[in-house]
Amino acid sequence: MSKLFLKDENLSQSPPIVGYALMKHLSKDKAKRVSIYDVVDHFKDEKWFTIDSFYHGVMFLYAVGLIDFKQPYLVKNVAA
Repeated sequence: MSKLFLKDENLSQSPPIVGYALMKHLSKDKAKRVSIYDVVDHFKDEKWFTIDSFYHGVMFLYAVGLIDFKQPYLVKNVAA
């Protein structure tokens, strides 16, 4: 898993930063649930995007309770 405080780690790929980008995108959508395929399609051209960074970002958001899963959807647990 990515380490947040390593000096040679790319900070833009750390789970909290990726999670912030994901939540920012999810908050623009008024629906309570969003297809994970649409989210990946939106971010696939970003400089920070790798499947590992995306996975760790989603797991970070799940661990802190901001999203939940109802496959193939990400369900927002906050009123954003």
